Amino acid sequence: MKLKKRILYYVIGFVLGLILVVIIFADKDMFGFMPSNRVREDIQNSNIMISPHEKAKLDCMGIDESFIFEMIENADVNFSNSQTSFSTEKFYKDGYEFNMKVKKYELEYKGKLLNFWIAPEDTISIIHTVNSKCKVAETDALHLEVMLMPENLIFKKMLEKDLWLNKQIDCAMECYQITKADVDELFKSGDILLEESLPGRKPNPIYFVKHKINDTNWIFWVEIGATKTRIKYFVNATGMKLEKNQYLINEIFNKAKEDDGCGCYEE
Repeated sequence: MKLKKRILYYVIGFVLGLILVVIIFADKDMFGFMPSNRVREDIQNSNIMISPHEKAKLDCMGIDESFIFEMIENADVNFSNSQTSFSTEKFYKDGYEFNMKVKKYELEYKGKLLNFWIAPEDTISIIHTVNSKCKVAETDALHLEVMLMPENLIFKKMLEKDLWLNKQIDCAMECYQITKADVDELFKSGDILLEESLPGRKPNPIYFVKHKINDTNWIFWVEIGATKTRIKYFVNATGMKLEKNQYLINEIFNKAKEDDGCGCYEE
């Protein structure tokens, strides 16, 4: 057999083998580009929302927030029971009506099945129960509320990545006599201000963590990046009025500059 034909047969065999591997392992998440992995990433990178009616069903089924967030990290996607084309569904959020284009995926984890309706344009994933036999009171099924990740899982995500402190933070820590041990303790016993944080911020979620050091309450601005957990600013929380979301970002940013007695944030 000529060399060219032999090479051609080898190439054809390799391609057919690769196709077979993709077909077999597509739902096993052996590779980062597989469909199941992409679906889970879409859910993980969105705001998880649920209606009071579906939340009551989850409570009846014994499914809590910790299980939900474990599921979206580890579940298998049942594509045969999923709707991979868009449909338009009506929901209410913060008092406003929204028509969302969603794809509907069934996830399976530890014998439990849940549907996640992903609305990529709104960066939202909506939880729906599957074949629930629970009888719950007729409550609102269209108004959506954010499901917040439990503190222990947030700290776990923070600690999974390397902690990065820039020179401004190193300077401020020295100025206020805050040690690396104090910062380490922050990720163990700090109080995450869930209502004020921005878990859905892209590309990096922001969490505000309140922690007492040397009899003083401090608020740390913590960002979870792709490879590192960063402390961007921290401020003395004495007398601060806590505001939700963007307002607290502005207040911490301005206060860090105003209270900068050691010139750490000077340009």
